[in-house]
Order: sequence, then C-alpha cells, then structure tokens
Amino acid sequence: MIKQQLKYLRLPFLLCSSLLLSACDNSKNSSTENSSIEAQDKVMQELITEPVKAFEKMPDDLHDIALLTDFDTRFTQMSDDMEDELSKMQESGELTDDFAHNRKRDNVQSALTMLKDLDLKTEQGRYIQGLIAEYWQTQAKLYHEQTTSKADKIKLSQDQVKGLGGFLHAQEQLEYWQSQYPAPSKHETLDSNS
Repeated sequence: MIKQQLKYLRLPFLLCSSLLLSACDNSKNSSTENSSIEAQDKVMQELITEPVKAFEKMPDDLHDIALLTDFDTRFTQMSDDMEDELSKMQESGELTDDFAHNRKRDNVQSALTMLKDLDLKTEQGRYIQGLIAEYWQTQAKLYHEQTTSKADKIKLSQDQVKGLGGFLHAQEQLEYWQSQYPAPSKHETLDSNS
C-alpha cells in the first residue's frame, strides 16, 4: 500500500521539485524572489486535497474499481515507456524539444481518450473519472497553447499544477474505495477464471 502511495506521489513530486528548482534559478533579484514565493504558495495550496467522500456501496463497485485500476496500470506503463524512450534519446543526443513536446502532448491525449472509453457504472466511478479527466484536460490545454515552433519546453507554472489536488484526491478516493472490498485470494481468482 505504501509502494502504491509513493507511485501516486511521483508525478506531483517531479512537478513541484522542478518548479522549486526553476524558482531557485529565477530568484536572483528580490522582485523575482517574491513572485517565486507566491508561486510556491499557490503550488502548495493546489496540492491540498479534499477529504475522501463516502459513497453508498453499489453492485457495480468492483466493476468500476477494476476499470479504474486497469486504466491506472496501463497509463502508468505507457507513461513510463515514453519517459524511457525520451531518456534514451536524450542520452544518445537524438532528442529534440519538438519531439519531446509532441510525445508528452500525445501522452496527455491518450490519457483523455482512455478515460473517455471507460464504461463506468457507478456515481463514485464517474466522480473519480471526472477528477482525473479534469487534470488531464488542463494539461492538454497547456500543451495545445504551447507552440513547439519556438522550441520552448513548457515552463512549469501555476497553471501546470492546476487540478493536481483533484488528481491526488481521485487517487486517494480510488484507494479508499478499493480498501472497502477485500482483495480476492489467489484461490478465488482462479475459481472465477475457470
């Protein structure tokens, strides 16, 4: 369970640490220092999540939990593969800013497409889906607005962490939901697959 929680914190940690590092680089004068502190405060406020909501148990809960968990697993694997590809290209000197930008934008669009294709049947499932989709829609908008003709990477900004609290809340909500149902034993899983 701790390993799973750490997985969910990887993305926010990377975003925040990058933001803090860029803020440090920009803090060479006092006016920039003040705006960097304000930006950090806004980032920290965005990371505050709502309390987990209680939903009534429904017959389709396990169906939706399985779909959301499968989405998370498949998307995480796809994102890890993309990051590995970009890292290898970076090491070999073949990576361009345009290519990296386009691959990341495609990854965000894939998240939205995969989410849209989920056939969720419960209110709680659709609630989680909506929170995750809202975050990825914000990211898609940022990648769409950022042109690669300037060959600029998307600069971390307050906008890039917008919705991150909702994304984290969705992960917490899903974990809470899963905890309400005991994991099937290997024997039960084998019986259901027969």
